[in-house]
Amino acid sequence: MENTFIVTGLLNAISPYNMMFTVIGVALGLVVGALPGLSATMALALLLPLTFNLPPETGLSMMAALYLAAMYGGSIAAIILRTPGTPAAAATVMDGFPMGARGEAGRALGISLSASLFGGLLSGVALLTAAPFLGRLVLMFGPVELFAIAALGITMIGTLSKGSPIKGLLSGALGLLLAMVGMDPMTGTARFTADNINLYSGIPFTVALIGLFSIPQAIALAEQSRGVQNIANQISDRVLPRLSEFVSMFPNILRSSLIGIVTGVIPGTGGDTASWFAYNEAKRFAKDKSGFGKGDPAGIAAPEAANNAVVGGALIPTIALGIPGSSSTAVLLGGLMVHGIMPGPNLLTEHGAITYTLIWAVILANIPLFLIGLALTRVCIYVTMVPKMVVSLVIVVLSIIGSLAINNNMFDVWLMLGFGALGYVFERAKIPTAPLVIGLVLGPLLDNSLSQSLLIGFGSWGVFFKSPVAAGLLLVALLSILQATPFFRMFWRKRRTADNDTL
Repeated sequence: MENTFIVTGLLNAISPYNMMFTVIGVALGLVVGALPGLSATMALALLLPLTFNLPPETGLSMMAALYLAAMYGGSIAAIILRTPGTPAAAATVMDGFPMGARGEAGRALGISLSASLFGGLLSGVALLTAAPFLGRLVLMFGPVELFAIAALGITMIGTLSKGSPIKGLLSGALGLLLAMVGMDPMTGTARFTADNINLYSGIPFTVALIGLFSIPQAIALAEQSRGVQNIANQISDRVLPRLSEFVSMFPNILRSSLIGIVTGVIPGTGGDTASWFAYNEAKRFAKDKSGFGKGDPAGIAAPEAANNAVVGGALIPTIALGIPGSSSTAVLLGGLMVHGIMPGPNLLTEHGAITYTLIWAVILANIPLFLIGLALTRVCIYVTMVPKMVVSLVIVVLSIIGSLAINNNMFDVWLMLGFGALGYVFERAKIPTAPLVIGLVLGPLLDNSLSQSLLIGFGSWGVFFKSPVAAGLLLVALLSILQATPFFRMFWRKRRTADNDTL
């Protein structure tokens, strides 16, 4: 069965129709990544309404290609403007811009593109290799285990989010509450709808995503437009790196790719975390550290290999457990949800063909990414010069059109703007948005599996302790919450201080 899914997924991914949309996704990702201040998550949220009329495997292939290409595209603005196009490209600025400033912008972009290609391919192969094993593992999961997985996903992403873990848990809890809006699937009664018929079917996931990620981004760009526009470096040198240069950097690229894969598997982390981790390791392993921060090629290859490798790594828990590894993979799950496919471990069994199509798309999208990136890198310098106010207005217009097109209902537009205001408040208060999105994704799974588990246990909560897997996962979730409390942190600091004093 698994081999059948693998072959079917490959045939779906290489079909001319799906490959056409994969190429479109790559082109969009490059543009989005090159525009300073935009993120792959925002672009995926805006793209989601366009996938409604596409087959699930086609829409997911395009979204995966955009996600992958935006990771590389962020390095274009980082190298040319000293402004990371995406958060994951922040580490690339350290050596990318100095190299571009001394007239080697083409070489810097070529190193970035080559490292991104290898990191993306390696992470895709790792995902394809892990999927069959994970498919056999998830067959053991029932409603009890699914509830424990959903609970673990919410707590881990909440506590591992940047900033205060308490704020992360608060954001995740709010996401769960918002996911409860609508009709109870077990009793058929309305919940938290305020007698508004538009909410009886729940909060449209796509509308919430567009508002949370697009509107705050548009406001931020409008605020930044008051400043002076950066002057871009020119690209006049060779883009494709020589074979000897690539071979000399290969150990660094391989190590950084593995760092990206492992970092991506951990829910709540992302490309920016992996990039800085890989950059620090590249500097630590370098024989001559004096060149770092002044235009060392290793300082470009490491973060770029890592942030593209995160894509495949983040999809491992997403596909195996239905726990999105990042906000971008949560939007990818949204692409499944709009087609009536609920996230969870059944993705690898009941929807194996679609899932393996997504996996193959992650691998194959690296080919058009390399070719298009090589051909259009010199052109992308003009993309970085687009005024931020223009980009801001385009984002707002696309957000309104996208949210209106879902149900042709003006209520969705107002709801999108409401979520946009909420996202802006979250950014100002430094509350992470990703846990809220994960709460919206995992809320229905948590709700359904809890009801089913209690029916299995005849109303007894002890049913969760009869399954060793569920009990272990819930224990980890509890520890995850406890380590976020001030008491635990104070105790841990005192323990570490005592250990240091002993030494």
